[in-house]
Amino acid sequence: MKLTPERFIEMAWSINLSIISADKDLLDVDFIEKTTILAEKEGIDVLYLDFSSYESIEHVLTSIENTAFFDAIQSASKPTLLWFDNCDMLAPLDCDFTYRLRSVLTTRFDGVIQSVFIARNDSLKLMFTDSKAAFYQSSMRITDR
Repeated sequence: MKLTPERFIEMAWSINLSIISADKDLLDVDFIEKTTILAEKEGIDVLYLDFSSYESIEHVLTSIENTAFFDAIQSASKPTLLWFDNCDMLAPLDCDFTYRLRSVLTTRFDGVIQSVFIARNDSLKLMFTDSKAAFYQSSMRITDR
């Protein structure tokens, strides 16, 4: 069964998927755009961060244009969808930011934030299936592989 943007918006908050992962190569080209449009129509805040636009995680963290994105992680009070697109730089086990991010995202029990991590399959495996990884077994995968 293929997950459609409509089904994602309908179900993500009610079952509190919280942390979602998707293989960049398997995700429909327009999934982010369609899902974003549907979410906004439902009154859901949507924030998007494309990690491929930055040289390093330090540049991501210090760029002023990302302030609202990172503020939402800690202080969102209404349904919010966070897109972590091309987030392969979060995969290495020595990326301290990934562990801090995990601490915040996995301890929120209010079900307000749904975070979608989109990366190459090898990065997703490292982030979510390596027992030493920050997000070990912490995500619901929405693409097959």
